[in-house]
Amino acid sequence: MRETLRWPVPAIFAVVAGTSILAAELTNYNLSGNGQQVLSTLASIQAAVFAIVFSVVILGIQLSTSRYSTRLADLFRTDRAYKKTVGIFAASLAADIIGLLAFTHVSPFTLRLLTSVALGLAAASFAVLYFFVDRTLEQTTPEGIIKRVQQDLTPNQIISDAEAADTDSSETDPFLVPVSIVRSAIDDRDVPAATQGLDVIDNQVEELLKQISTDQVEEDTPLGISLEELSTNRLPSAGEKTVNEDLGEAGSETVDTISSIGSNAVEQSHEPVATHTSQGLGKLVSNVDFETTGENVRKDAVDESGKMLQEAAEAELWDTAGTGTRILGWRAAQSVVSRGPTERFGRPYISLSLKYIPNILEKVVEGDPDNIDEEKIVVGLTVRNGEHAAPPGEWALWSCYAAMAEITSSFIRYEIQHDEEIVDWMSVGSGWTKCISTLNESKFDQVLRYWLGTLLYLDYIESELDNQYRGCHRRGLMIC
Repeated sequence: MRETLRWPVPAIFAVVAGTSILAAELTNYNLSGNGQQVLSTLASIQAAVFAIVFSVVILGIQLSTSRYSTRLADLFRTDRAYKKTVGIFAASLAADIIGLLAFTHVSPFTLRLLTSVALGLAAASFAVLYFFVDRTLEQTTPEGIIKRVQQDLTPNQIISDAEAADTDSSETDPFLVPVSIVRSAIDDRDVPAATQGLDVIDNQVEELLKQISTDQVEEDTPLGISLEELSTNRLPSAGEKTVNEDLGEAGSETVDTISSIGSNAVEQSHEPVATHTSQGLGKLVSNVDFETTGENVRKDAVDESGKMLQEAAEAELWDTAGTGTRILGWRAAQSVVSRGPTERFGRPYISLSLKYIPNILEKVVEGDPDNIDEEKIVVGLTVRNGEHAAPPGEWALWSCYAAMAEITSSFIRYEIQHDEEIVDWMSVGSGWTKCISTLNESKFDQVLRYWLGTLLYLDYIESELDNQYRGCHRRGLMIC
């Protein structure tokens, strides 16, 4: 977007004053005869133009607010270019009025000076007004309004707006307007505009995460609440909307935006934000439908969430790795049991049990977290929150087991219900094999036995089901 009014207002007034003094000194024109008419005509024209042009500007703002978000009005109202334009126009009209009132009481030189100032301010106000109107009309386009939002979505402004929204319910969350614009672009099936809006959110949040401390994004802090709402509700809701509108490219871009925020949070060790993004991606895994676009978005969400959680485990952010893995397994299982008998396109769950959960477990074991009580894991007493909350490393180790067991059991429940295979059981078996191999080479003997016991139980269930449901052609878990 073109930047206007880069000169500060004092500089504009200084140029006008200097030019006016020079003109008054170098000319000997006598304005006593027609000076009043000049000033009166100038004031009338300026007032008329000011009224007409600002009516057009207000109409343009109304178009933008009705199309994108009613809260855009505040964006225009607080615009510095708007305040500068009004200020210069007001000063120009004031110069006309002062000249008319002082016309018969000042010397010829002062009269020439006042007239020169009035003419100079009139020229400056018209020039400024032209650029302001051009800029405002540009902001009625999707690209223009997105660039305008980007200018205000700075780290300092995000923090300020989040704090204001936390203390005053009439103030808006800093991400409400940009996400509303993205949703509006999705409604219009304008994929480039939606993509551009998501890129702006991604880039500005990345800059924000580089400049803040983790304490600022903890639970119940203003910024933490704002980023949680963005990651767990606003962006996932936009992603679901892209699926409903059958906009696969925009859906993939939404997934990329959420995962990028998570990866940047991992890089900066902001665990709360990374955990929120895993929750948002999990929502997309379970909530989108089972048509082609929904399946593609689901697969993207599984892949991006799995990659981000691997990064978290590698960075030893155990709480994020554990919570994210637990949520991802639960959401994927929820998605499996919600499917109909013919809704099996793409099979987006195999990579979860074959690659991502085993890889996360491997990273957790390699990281060798402290304070792991295997007895609690074995008897099922590992919890994340509350008085008896487990250490983060223990939570991560248990979450890998819980996610793997739950997603596998959902596959079995699906096949019992529909008598139809939903996954390649050799691949699922390979995932279990990798997990057990990882634990076999670790110090966690009791946890290994727990996994083996669960596996034997699953194998028993499978053999019983094979006897009962002859039509269901399972290949077995194929554990080596």
